[in-house]
Amino acid sequence: MSIEKPLPLMVGDKAYYSLTSYDPVEITVDVPYTLDEDVDYVLSMTLQEMGGSLANLSDPAWVSENFEGLSTESQVRDGMRRELEMMNMQMAEQQKLGRCIEALAGRLAQSIPPQHLERAREEIRMRFTQQLQSDGLTPGQFMQRTHTTPAQLDAMFDRQAQQMCEGDAALSAYAHEKKLKADEQEYARLLGMEPDQMKQVIEQARAAGQSDALHEAALQAKAAQIVVAECSCSYRHETPEQAKARVSQYRQMEQMFADADDDEPEQPVSENSGFKLV
Repeated sequence: MSIEKPLPLMVGDKAYYSLTSYDPVEITVDVPYTLDEDVDYVLSMTLQEMGGSLANLSDPAWVSENFEGLSTESQVRDGMRRELEMMNMQMAEQQKLGRCIEALAGRLAQSIPPQHLERAREEIRMRFTQQLQSDGLTPGQFMQRTHTTPAQLDAMFDRQAQQMCEGDAALSAYAHEKKLKADEQEYARLLGMEPDQMKQVIEQARAAGQSDALHEAALQAKAAQIVVAECSCSYRHETPEQAKARVSQYRQMEQMFADADDDEPEQPVSENSGFKLV
């Protein structure tokens, strides 16, 4: 039975949160297994860009001409496998940030105010519809291709808003407890922007009265870096069987999207679906 958390202290529209613990978090990240078909797929794409095919790998002369220091198909495949395994490890490392924030959010001592959740939900919905527009899709086409209902989309927006708000709240609580500071000279590095671009953002924030929000985002980013650096991380390596199941599911999704590309009449979208293109 879950215990309902109290709302945070509010000063105006700003919420003040705390965590049950500020110790380093413990996380587990997943390392994908590299299948032979993964090697075949990437290798065939690489060879196609080179004007060749898998058949060319049986010709030592062709291999030597196109792959420096290599002369056999086995050497090419081994090299490609090592590259994919390195990419899989990089993917595992990239999971750390999200896993750390999720673990930290689990320590929140307060719940998110409803008005903050609704604001985040609207922001997520707007970004989603704008992305659909840039991809040349209507809401109806997206739902048709993914076999998704308006209710399922609403539930997705709710989950994402909850996760985003809880993550931001946890990082803010951590930054406050650790008395972290961030000056404008650090903003570009912390927020991953070019200095010139960051200057424009700072000026826009000042003009819109959003300087405090920008500073809070920088503090959250600094907190996230520290939490990731200090975390205790273990690695869960995917088995060949799990990898095959994952690839099979991916192939099914690819086929589903391909089938949905057929000229089918677009289904009407409910007015309650949350979709109002902006």
